[in-house]
Amino acid sequence: FGEIVPQIRIPGCRIPLKPNSRERSRIRRYQNIVGGFLLGHFVVSNLIVFLLIQLFYILLYAFDTMAAGGSLPEGYDDVAQTFLTNSSSMIALNVLVYGTANVAAALMGLRSTRIPVSTLFRTKHFSAGLAVCYIFIGIGIQLLTGYAAYGITLLLEGVGITPYEADFDTLPELKSTVLSFLYSVLIAPVTEELLMRGFVLKNLSRVSQRFGIFMSAFLFGIWHENLSQFVLAFAGGVFFGYLAVKHDSLVPSIICHMTINLSAELFSICETYGWDTAYDILDYVYSFMAVAGIILLIVMFIRERLPKTVPAQTERGLRITLTSPLLLMVIACHVGAAIYYTVADL
Repeated sequence: FGEIVPQIRIPGCRIPLKPNSRERSRIRRYQNIVGGFLLGHFVVSNLIVFLLIQLFYILLYAFDTMAAGGSLPEGYDDVAQTFLTNSSSMIALNVLVYGTANVAAALMGLRSTRIPVSTLFRTKHFSAGLAVCYIFIGIGIQLLTGYAAYGITLLLEGVGITPYEADFDTLPELKSTVLSFLYSVLIAPVTEELLMRGFVLKNLSRVSQRFGIFMSAFLFGIWHENLSQFVLAFAGGVFFGYLAVKHDSLVPSIICHMTINLSAELFSICETYGWDTAYDILDYVYSFMAVAGIILLIVMFIRERLPKTVPAQTERGLRITLTSPLLLMVIACHVGAAIYYTVADL
């Protein structure tokens, strides 16, 4: 907060309840920096993916036209689209583009707001025992939000709305399975935590840690652009943000994020390859961990609390966010994408 109001560092300094125009402008500046880099991430990554897919189509058409002697069979467009959609090349494309975009946006954003990357990994008051507890809680949150998302989906379907659901089926080939596993379990958790709980949370917490936790979780939720993932990402994002604030590090949230993605990936692999026995064993282990995690979550709620917010912090949170155009634009982009996918999927 000293970057916004330098005199806060002076002993005995008191901040007025309502911020003046200069303070609001400085707070809005950091929120717009967050919105600007997330907006750039959205536009650039989607544009690159679109252009690369078009390039793949052009090359595929060119080679197949040459192989067919100058003419392609009827229905080739559908065959080509199915091939590209269900090939490991698309998974590799996502790994390359979105993983790189996450890291680039995070590092440039951190540098522009003068937050050293090294400070994000100086873990405090963390142990192996706490890591196990957090892993169980993460699995518990995953189970609870899965039921919550299912219930919301049923309610929406009751009024004629079928929410878009992302396809996470693992392709039945080794290369695709390995790429999907690497991205989901290793690359995505590390790069997403660096971006969301590193750059985004740190800058949105300059005024209030509580606001930063919830706002970064909301952005993380809509970033996934579908209902079921929003529910999990928002609830998980609040938990990840709490861990990042409590331990002043991304290490605990990365571990929990990896575990949640690992469980989903293992279920998908077992289902894809028809490993029924392994699926059943995994289901028993998962259920035990989830129930234990829910109990630990309740205990944590009783013993611990999210950072409190004083009235002066409330005046410097959501009200200023609603006047931060770049942050509002990135929210509109992801919500718009979610609506588009839902309509297009009807």
